[in-house]
Amino acid sequence: MKTILKLFKKDYTLFFKDKVAMSLTFIVPIVLIYIFGKVFGGVGGGDEHLQLGFINKSNAPIAKKLERVLDTTKTFTLIKTFKDDKGNIVRYDTNTIKTHIKSGKFSSALIIPEDAYTDTSKSLKLKFFYDPKNDFEMQLVDGMLQQTIMQQMPELFNQSMQRQAETQLGKEKGSAFNSEIAKTINKYYKIDTSVILNPNLNQTKDSSNAGAGSFFKDMLDIEKEQLVGKDIANPMATRSVGGWAMMFLLFTITGSATSLLDEKKSGVMIRILSAPVTRTHILWSKYLFNMSLGIIQLFVMFLFGYVIFNIDIFSNLLNLLLIILAASTACTAFGMLLASLVNTPRQANGWGTFIILMMSAVGGAWFPVSLMPESIQFFSKLTIVYWSVEGFLAVLWRGAGFMDIWYYIAILFGISIVINILSVYKFKRGNVF
Repeated sequence: MKTILKLFKKDYTLFFKDKVAMSLTFIVPIVLIYIFGKVFGGVGGGDEHLQLGFINKSNAPIAKKLERVLDTTKTFTLIKTFKDDKGNIVRYDTNTIKTHIKSGKFSSALIIPEDAYTDTSKSLKLKFFYDPKNDFEMQLVDGMLQQTIMQQMPELFNQSMQRQAETQLGKEKGSAFNSEIAKTINKYYKIDTSVILNPNLNQTKDSSNAGAGSFFKDMLDIEKEQLVGKDIANPMATRSVGGWAMMFLLFTITGSATSLLDEKKSGVMIRILSAPVTRTHILWSKYLFNMSLGIIQLFVMFLFGYVIFNIDIFSNLLNLLLIILAASTACTAFGMLLASLVNTPRQANGWGTFIILMMSAVGGAWFPVSLMPESIQFFSKLTIVYWSVEGFLAVLWRGAGFMDIWYYIAILFGISIVINILSVYKFKRGNVF
């Protein structure tokens, strides 16, 4: 038994000395659970401060009340103005807000038209423009928007109807009319008449009554218009192919780049250096090989998506190839940097897995970045995955031209240059060769 316990203790000693094994066992699951919890747990997650374009053309009290509610809720950040070409702050009009949704500045907008609610209106009219490039985000925005409106509208609808009745019929007859209306609603919708005649009680009584929800839902008319992606054959596959392709590319490039360590351990590197070959030649050959491999892998993945899921990759092929080139270059630089920082293939695989999973989680490969807390969104923009996924979405989803994607390409090449400089510096000072 003592022998077994000593061997048992030995295994734990080796485990605690292996930082890579410890990180994969504890740190990676904890971080991923934290990110998933923030996104889907609803506590401090990305369901706060969702960007929503907003125009209010109506002078109706209900429209002003709705604008005030949406302005003060934590769920949405209303975008009402933009900077024009001269740097002036300009309020949105319908055409401009549609253009900005199509260009990807934000994904949705709520318009309150001039005739949103008049004395003869039977319902509140609203217009909702959207780009469902992130379907989960759009469902969340749509649901939260309707929930926010419905939570506030019962009081205003009741007050408006009762006020109109008293204006048209007089105070006494209007009150009697409202009482009869309340009784009729109670008869068919099983709603407490006090909730109807005293709207302020809505704040304290249970407003989740199925009859009440149905009644007030009929008084809300939202005209929805999808501005982007209507002609895409397979929206779900088109949205997700870029993120998954990037994650697998990073794993491939990392494994290929760290083959330098295997070549050193096996003695291949010594035999190569005995020939008229310099370390610079070896690094450049590895870099070009990994970059070309990345380009081929990404293109094959998109080609597979075209064949199996009918993803349209040929209508905007040149711009897609430019993003593929930039993404592959950045991924190759990441792999070379990792190879310059570690001493063994095991360390490279461990740390590579950790970093790739983190970048995929926060970079938008698994779910929209906009659903994450603002603190995580900041780190998202520091990852290769984020800029690659956004570039692929711009090309495949919006059919963006070069002028709309050049900054994605520039950022990815900029990341590559910075990482390559660090890699060369570490290779010169390290002992990989």
